[in-house]
Amino acid sequence: MSMQHVKTLGALMRRELWENPGTFKWTPAIIAGLTLFFIVVALAIGARFDAELAFTLDAIRTFAQEPADQRRLFMAGALYSSSALLFQLMILLVLFYLAGCLYEDRKDRSILFWKSLPVSDHMTVASKLLTACLLLPAFYLIAAFIVHLVVLLIATGYGLAAGVNPITTFWLPSALPRLWLVIALGLIVQALWLLPIYAWLMFCSSWAPRVPILIAIAIPLGVSLLQHAWSLLSVFGFPDFNIGLIMLMRFGTGLVPTNLDMQVDSTAHRADFTDVQFSEELFMNFSTLFGHLLKPEMWIGVVIALALLAGAAWFRRRATDN
Repeated sequence: MSMQHVKTLGALMRRELWENPGTFKWTPAIIAGLTLFFIVVALAIGARFDAELAFTLDAIRTFAQEPADQRRLFMAGALYSSSALLFQLMILLVLFYLAGCLYEDRKDRSILFWKSLPVSDHMTVASKLLTACLLLPAFYLIAAFIVHLVVLLIATGYGLAAGVNPITTFWLPSALPRLWLVIALGLIVQALWLLPIYAWLMFCSSWAPRVPILIAIAIPLGVSLLQHAWSLLSVFGFPDFNIGLIMLMRFGTGLVPTNLDMQVDSTAHRADFTDVQFSEELFMNFSTLFGHLLKPEMWIGVVIALALLAGAAWFRRRATDN
């Protein structure tokens, strides 16, 4: 890819940012603000039942005496949980954004204007996909960082009131650089894992006459019901291969960049948590994170996604010509 292509992609991604300021800027800020607000409210309610914070301060002093690995596990889990809502809602917004990104251009006829520019349809599709996979998560990542810092500042205040060293009690066990790096890389791996679902939404958005997200849901749902009906009528059992269930399982195991080493039983269609080791590595494990890149189904999904994205570009070009 030439430097000119990179500049063009950057300009197209900035266009998406300008056209969707609420999704990219205001929504993560509002979610982060609400998260901190509820944390403060919970602390205030707790203080009402804890006269002069006696129980809370004693608990902090006890926590400061815990082994280092236990403090790391608690802090990693607490910080990760405080930002989980951001990433869960981010996934929903990404899905709605991709389902409408190509449809809206056709709906308001702005596709005619963008087609007049020296930008290929493949470049436009790529820019919208990169916006959903990289640019939009970056804003939510920044919001999560702010939430983590404010939570640690609140914990610092409580630590000083309890007479403990907040640096060794809260800040060092949090291992913020490592936690932030794992979450950032997890978002990238998550985007790769969910790429076939993202591409399917864009494919439907490129040709659907209306409400593309409903069409994107209805087609695999209808195929799944037909597969079940045919299997029940022919062999009196459930099908071994079900497209709808595969998509649900892929989506379910790709929510939030977590590092739970979860084993999925393809025959029983359930997750096995019996081998999960509860330590700080549960949230900050690079080996588990990159282990997803070695799974064959990861790259099979990428190949399927590339085919769907090529189809989305073809339908966009055809819609423009008409």
